Amino acid sequence: MKTTMLLLAMMALVALTACTTDEPEAQLPTDYDNNQDLPMFEYDKNKDFAFWPTPTIDDSELTGGGYDFAYWQQHKTEAENVEEMMAMCNIPKDLLKDMSTRNLAITCSNYPYNATFLAYNDAYKGFLGTIAHFNGYAELMKRKGGLQTTLDLYAELDSRALDISFTRFQPWTFFVCTAVDHKVLSTEQVTRLAQVVTTRFNDGTKDSNLAFTYLLGGFIVYHYDTTLPDEQLYLLKAYLQFDCKIPGVSKPDDRISTIIESSLNRLSGE
Repeated sequence: MKTTMLLLAMMALVALTACTTDEPEAQLPTDYDNNQDLPMFEYDKNKDFAFWPTPTIDDSELTGGGYDFAYWQQHKTEAENVEEMMAMCNIPKDLLKDMSTRNLAITCSNYPYNATFLAYNDAYKGFLGTIAHFNGYAELMKRKGGLQTTLDLYAELDSRALDISFTRFQPWTFFVCTAVDHKVLSTEQVTRLAQVVTTRFNDGTKDSNLAFTYLLGGFIVYHYDTTLPDEQLYLLKAYLQFDCKIPGVSKPDDRISTIIESSLNRLSGE
């Protein structure tokens, strides 16, 4: 059923993007849901891992160092399957409870299996499932400073470097997308993130990273620009649900990219 709905959405997307100013706009499906407050994707929840719950951990005085995955490095050849190898990456509890949130975010961005999403037919779903195996991400999302630290680290990553694309920039962009899809950002955070994303459109960001940057821009625009008409919301939703599954290698077509760029300019105050 989900595959059928996605195909129908993409057919409508093609029809909509093919329209010119001299043609009447295509009719949207009668069952189209444009609730900008709801996540576009399904996120598994269990007692050990939930995406962006209300933060409960006061991290204001935590100063501990990061983690280098030394145990995993030493014992990964002993594992009998991928799940066991992933479990070896978990941060020891005594280290985790004292680790600064900045060092925790950096540790998460260095998680050895971040790039596993590349092996999945559905990249975004694969990424969500992969990070659910790691206690670092679960901890980061529970901390009161976790969201801001996540956004700060995204702003610092070099989107122009190919050597960090699959290991850090692209997975971390997906992670920021999960926060935007749960609509947990403040107005100030949306403004700043919109500015960062907009800057990357023209700063020499490499093509594959540019595709991920537009994906994040699309999430921001869909959830936070309340001025968008239904047709544009529908286009964005169809684009995101398709390109998150199979990320492109460059920017989306002109109509989608124009919607994203124009909206982000409004949200960033430019």
